[in-house]
Amino acid sequence: MGPQQGQATSFNWKWYYSAAGLLIWMVLITAILLPRTNRDLRILLIFVPIVVVNLLWWFFMKLANMNSMDAAQFGVIFDSATVGVAVLWLLANWLARFGGAVRFFLSFGTVVIVGGLGTFCEFSKDMALFLALFVLMALTMLVAMTSSRKLSGGKYRPVCFMLWLALWTLLISLVATSGFIGVGSIIMSSGPSSSIGFLVTFFLAGLVFGLFLYVLNLPFMLLGFSHPFFRERFCACLGIRSVPSESRTETGSQP
Repeated sequence: MGPQQGQATSFNWKWYYSAAGLLIWMVLITAILLPRTNRDLRILLIFVPIVVVNLLWWFFMKLANMNSMDAAQFGVIFDSATVGVAVLWLLANWLARFGGAVRFFLSFGTVVIVGGLGTFCEFSKDMALFLALFVLMALTMLVAMTSSRKLSGGKYRPVCFMLWLALWTLLISLVATSGFIGVGSIIMSSGPSSSIGFLVTFFLAGLVFGLFLYVLNLPFMLLGFSHPFFRERFCACLGIRSVPSESRTETGSQP
C-alpha cells in the first residue's frame, strides 16, 4: 500500500510453502523414469518442446504485462497443460495397447489428472474456473487430433495432419469456449450476456484459445515428425500407418 498508507509488514516465508507447486514436475520425472519403454537417453528430447513452449510463454507474458496475481494463475494452467501434453507423449506406447475409444478416454484422463494436480495445490473459486478451462482444453486438443487423424486417412502425412489440426483446433475451441462460459457462469453465479460486444469477445476468445492450444502442441508435433523415436509413439498412439524410412529411401532411389 506504500509508506503513506500503512506500516511495512514482514512475513517469514518458508521454502516449503510453495513446494506443492513442484508436484506437477515430479509427475513428469516419474513418467520419464517409471515406464520401461522410456529407459532410453533419447527420451530426454521431450525437454526440447517443453523449453520451447516455456520460452514462448515467457515472451508472451512480457508482452501481456500482467500483474503478479494473474501471471501466477495463468502460469499454473500453462504449466499444467505443458506437463500434461508431455506426459501424454511419454505414455504413448502404453496407451497404444488399447482400442480407439478406450485409448481416447485414457488419454483424456491422463491429461486431466496430471493437469488437475497442478491446479489442486492452489485451489480456490478462481482456480475451479481454471480447472474447468483445463478440462475443456484437454478435450479440445484430443478431439482435434482424433478428427485430424481420420481426415488424413489414417496415414502418416505430417503436413496434411497439421493443416487439419489447425482447422479443427480453432473450430472446436469456439465450441469449448461456449462451454467454458456456461460453466463459468455457474461457478461465478452470474448469467451469460448476449450483447453484440459480448459475442465479438466470445469469438475472439475462442480464436485465441485455439491458437494457444495449437502453438502449445506444435513443438511436440515437430519433435514427433522429425525424430524416429517419437514418431513411432505418435503413429502408434493415433493408429497411423507409417511407411518405414528404409522403404521411402528405396522408393525415392528407383529410376
